[in-house]
Amino acid sequence: SGGSTGGGGVMRVHIPNGMRPGQKIKVRSPDGKEVVKAIPPRSEWNYDGTRHFFRMQFGSSPAALPPPASAARPSCAGAPPPHSTAWRDFYASAPAARYSDPPLGARSVPHSPRGGMGLPPNGRHKSLIVGINYHGTRAELRGCINDARNMQNLLRRNGFPDDGSHMLLLTDERARGNEYQPTVKNLMKAFRWFMKDVRRGDILFFHFSGHGGQVPDRTGHEEDGYNETVIPVDFERNGQITDDVLWGSLVYDLPEGARMTALMDMCHSGTGLDLPYDYNVNTGRWKEDTNPAHSAGDVVLFSGCEDSQTSADVGGTRKRMAGGAMTLAFTKAYEETAAMSTYHEFLDAVKTQLRRTGFKQRPQLTSSQQFDAGSRIFSVGHCSPRGGVPSVIEPNHNPKVGRQKRRHMRAGRRGGGG
Repeated sequence: SGGSTGGGGVMRVHIPNGMRPGQKIKVRSPDGKEVVKAIPPRSEWNYDGTRHFFRMQFGSSPAALPPPASAARPSCAGAPPPHSTAWRDFYASAPAARYSDPPLGARSVPHSPRGGMGLPPNGRHKSLIVGINYHGTRAELRGCINDARNMQNLLRRNGFPDDGSHMLLLTDERARGNEYQPTVKNLMKAFRWFMKDVRRGDILFFHFSGHGGQVPDRTGHEEDGYNETVIPVDFERNGQITDDVLWGSLVYDLPEGARMTALMDMCHSGTGLDLPYDYNVNTGRWKEDTNPAHSAGDVVLFSGCEDSQTSADVGGTRKRMAGGAMTLAFTKAYEETAAMSTYHEFLDAVKTQLRRTGFKQRPQLTSSQQFDAGSRIFSVGHCSPRGGVPSVIEPNHNPKVGRQKRRHMRAGRRGGGG
């Protein structure tokens, strides 16, 4: 579609799904002429909430093109004030609270049809980053703290403030205070800090690098019979944290219009947040869980492997520091494609990075909402410092939220970790 003034004008050209910069498409202008046009670089793409497009001049009279999306970033005027609760203050003053699962069953909520306009971010960012090496144990790893530091640096470069009210880093480094140790108690309190005062338009990022495990699911919800778990530093004394608890702590209460991206680099992490939709990169389609746990917020998880797989911890060399294979692949792929690739393309780029380094683990993409992964641009933050298409937030498409049980599943026989 487009408009003209005199003998020429500017028209909008929608980009077919799957097509890339440099590929050519045939365009019919409003004056009836057909031209072959090369798709421009992604920095010149715009997004209308449904599809990507670029603007093209037509006719004999030149017309001024509006600035591309990278130059016309969404305004944060009227944004809510920055987060003001520092972790150390929260840690000292927040009372201990025992976790309780959200009620079983689904309730009806307002929702939007798929394919509508995306929601604009408000400019606020918040992050929770966890890296555990399990020093001095038989389960010791070498690269998880490096993963956490690398992710911290990536987020800093992409608009995430690193003060104590907006970014929290938990690692089992001995020199850090007790409040920064990734114990069960501290992780559960950190989840509450992370979700405190989150509102529509906020952008969040959660990263966990460490051991993951599986325990038999006695509720009958899980198709494979197991709950996936994250393994805190004090797991031998205080146990593990299941995906049911992660969903109830981080996903269920995220408000509609807020977005959280998660990266879990651990064994058995495929459905580590219990999100209801699993993306198939080969078919480009989403598959819903048999017993789905729906929510209203926009949550996407990149996980290091399938539920049945292990995730590699890469030893350091002269050319490469120790780290989790998934985190290394994720950060490398993001540096190469920052805010310039779709979710589908980015997942494929991560898989390519893993293959290049000889790893067979298959990264997964799960989500709280179904969306067009072949057209929606992936960005960890509000905008990439390198330009690209500004990110949007997926509105809620789920008519009901809550955990549904459609069929009882048999529990697994034993647990495991890795």
